[in-house]
Amino acid sequence: MNLNACYQCGECTAVCPMRRVSKFSPRSFIEMRHEIIGGASHEEWRNMCLLCGACYMKCPQCVDFPQFIIQIRSSLGVPDDVLAHRELSLISEIMSSPSIRSEKTELKGETSNKSDIGYFPGCLPYFDLFMDVSGVNYREIGDYSVKLLNIIGIKPRILPLKCCGHDMLFQGKRDVFERLMNFNRNYVKENDIKMIVFSCAEGYYTFKRYYDMDVEIVHISRLLAEHAYEIESVIEVGNREREDADSAYGESGCASGGEKLRVAYHDPCALKMLREYDAPREVLRRISCVDLVELPHARDDALCCGVSGMMFCNDLTKALRTLRMNEVREVGADFLVTTCVKCLSHFNCLKMERMNEMRGGTYNFEIMDLSVFLGKLIDGSIVKRK
Repeated sequence: MNLNACYQCGECTAVCPMRRVSKFSPRSFIEMRHEIIGGASHEEWRNMCLLCGACYMKCPQCVDFPQFIIQIRSSLGVPDDVLAHRELSLISEIMSSPSIRSEKTELKGETSNKSDIGYFPGCLPYFDLFMDVSGVNYREIGDYSVKLLNIIGIKPRILPLKCCGHDMLFQGKRDVFERLMNFNRNYVKENDIKMIVFSCAEGYYTFKRYYDMDVEIVHISRLLAEHAYEIESVIEVGNREREDADSAYGESGCASGGEKLRVAYHDPCALKMLREYDAPREVLRRISCVDLVELPHARDDALCCGVSGMMFCNDLTKALRTLRMNEVREVGADFLVTTCVKCLSHFNCLKMERMNEMRGGTYNFEIMDLSVFLGKLIDGSIVKRK
C-alpha cells in the first residue's frame, strides 16, 4: 500500500467522488490513520470510501488507498446500518458455507456442458429476487449474453459458481471472500475450464485481480468488440426484414428518417480500475444506427454511481447519481449503457423516483446493460418510430 510514500499533494482528494458531497478526504484519512486504526476517532470515515479507485489511479506515488480501506474494514468491521440491500450481502455470507451447494442459472440460448469456455452470470437471479427496480429484468442480461455469444460462435458452459465475493471483500469480510474464492477456483480447475466470460464488471474485476488462476478471464465486451462485424450484420439483416414489413421504420432501422440512436456509455468503476474502456465503446461505435456520445466525465474521470460494495445507498450517494444522470441528460442521450448491475439498478431507481415525485428535470432516456441493449437491437425491440 506504500502509505508512507504519501506526501500530501491532495491529488486524491481532488478526484474523490465523496469529496463532492461530503468532507471525506483520502489525504486527511492517511494523515490521521493511526488515530483511525486505534478506533479513537473518526469511526465513520473508514466506511465512507467507495473503493472506486479514482485516488489510486491519480496518485503520483501509487499509494493504494482502496487496499488500505479494505484492510481497515477487515480489522475494525463495518456496521450493518451502512449496508445497502443487506439481503444480498447475507446471501453471499450464507453461500460461502461449504454445506451450501452452488446452483446453475438457467438461461435462454444454446449452451454446452462440454465446453471449456464458461459463462458466469454472477448473482443475477438474486438481484431479480431482491432488487425491486421497475423496468429492470436482471436475468435477461444473462439471456442476451448467451445469445450474443452464440452469434459469435460460442456455446458456453453456464458455470454454477458461488458469488464472486466482491462485496464481501469490499466490506472487509475477507474470510467470507476467501471461502467463496476457494470454492470457485476449485470448481474451475476440476472442470477444466480454459476461459471464463463475464457480463458483470465487478465479477470480472474480482476474478481478474484477486483469483490468480491459470484461466483466461474475459469481459464479454472484449469478445463482442472482436466480433463487432458479426453483431452489426445480424442487426442490419433484422432491420431490413422489419423495414420491409413495417414502413414505420426509418432508413436506419433504428430511428425515423435515418436518425441514429444517441447512446452514452457509463464506465463502471470495476472496469475503470482495470483501465478497460475501449471494448464497450468499440462495439457500440460499430453499430451503424448508434451515435456514441461521450459524457463530460469519462474513462479515467468517470463518476462513480456510489454503491460499490453494496454500501451507502443514501442521500450522499444519491447526489452522486444525480450528477451523473444530469450529465446524460445534458448530452441529449436516448440511452445510457453500462456493464454493472449496481449502476444499472441505482440509476434506474433514481430515474423512477424522479418520475414518481413528478418533479421537474426528469430523465427521458433509457438505462440498459450493454448485452441487453445489443440483444434488443437484434430483436428489433429498440426503435424510434415516425
